[in-house]
Amino acid sequence: MIDVFLEAAKVFKYSENEVGASILFGLFAISWVVLRLIFFPFWVIRASSYYFVHHVPLAESYKTLLYYIFNMIVFHIYWWVLIYSMIMRQLSNNGKVREHTRSGKPLHCTNQSSR
Repeated sequence: MIDVFLEAAKVFKYSENEVGASILFGLFAISWVVLRLIFFPFWVIRASSYYFVHHVPLAESYKTLLYYIFNMIVFHIYWWVLIYSMIMRQLSNNGKVREHTRSGKPLHCTNQSSR
């Protein structure tokens, strides 16, 4: 769900439709907060760590799985900081989505080796 908004915002940005890109990026940011910072830790992690342990005998590898699940929330928080900084840059740029670092600007390479 989240990725659909981001990819659609990219399509609008590449087609130079700033309003559509801004709206879809806003929907992307809202869905990120709701699904990855609220739903994932408070429902998914809680259900897989707290409730699951009381009802099912678990293997030793389950602790490793939980470690990776908890690390995922750390990554989600880090990515949210990056998304938030993009939102702040967009607001300071009068609502325009700026070019991202991987946008399609050609690289000009020069061959500096002597022949």
